[in-house]
Order: sequence, then structure tokens, then C-alpha cells
Amino acid sequence: MKPTKQQWEDVKNSLSGVYGSVYLRCDGYLITAVIQRDKMKLVITVYVNNWIKGKDMWHGKESDLDKMGDIARKFFCLKSKGPSAKTIAREKKVFGAKFCKERRWHERFYYAHPYFSTPGAFIAHIKKHNESIEVLDYETYEEALNALPVEVAAADE
Repeated sequence: MKPTKQQWEDVKNSLSGVYGSVYLRCDGYLITAVIQRDKMKLVITVYVNNWIKGKDMWHGKESDLDKMGDIARKFFCLKSKGPSAKTIAREKKVFGAKFCKERRWHERFYYAHPYFSTPGAFIAHIKKHNESIEVLDYETYEEALNALPVEVAAADE
């Protein structure tokens, strides 16, 4: 089930305020998106089944993107960093292009983390990576969260 255009507008408006939050059910997972402060800016923090678990986060080289976990792919923001052109040129000159390519030195480094900078980015990511999306109110979310099996809801893994 996909939310209507009006429901997406409500989600966007809820996440545009200072203390906004939304509750979703996406592909069997319960998602909470909350506006929180990260240093000196506001970000949208995503909780999966009411937790942010370290085992769900991912980082790796560009060639390892297929090894990313299901939760990281569906709900977390994917960012990347790469070496500067100056660094690449210097290392190729010192070590040689073949040596650098064999060791994948100049591949971009990707990491998935549960923070989105804008409501639009969060909504676009959720729409793109999930088949079944349902917007929930807080009471329905709490009931569904309490109905989860203990091993799914526990964070002591």
C-alpha cells in the first residue's frame, strides 16, 4: 500500500518542524523518523523497530555496495567520500597506476548512516527502496511495536 500525495505532504510538513516525528511501516519494519539536533544543525534521524543498531550501519568501497545489509539499504542515507584529484595524481606518480588500481586505493568510500538532511531526501529514499509503505499514527505504532517478538525488539545483541 502506497500513501497518497496528501499523506506525503503531511509527512514532509511534520518533518519540517523543530520537534517533528513520523511513524511508518515499511516492508514489515516499523520506522520512526524524528527531527533531532546534530551539533549545530537539525537532521532527520531514522529508527528501525525503535532502535539504531551498530550492526545495521555499513561502510565499504564502491565495489562492495552489493554487500550492504537490508536495513542500511532500505532506510539509511548513503554518503560517499573519495580522494582528491591532487592525491590521486600524486599517488599514481609515486606508486604507479597499476599498483594503485590493484589495491583499490582510488575507489570511493561509501557509508550508510541513519541521518538525512532534508525531509525531501528522506521521503525520496523511502519511496525508492521500499515496496509497501504505510503511514501510522502514534497509537497504532505503539501497538505494532509491542506486538513485535522479543528477539526482534531487543537491542542487546
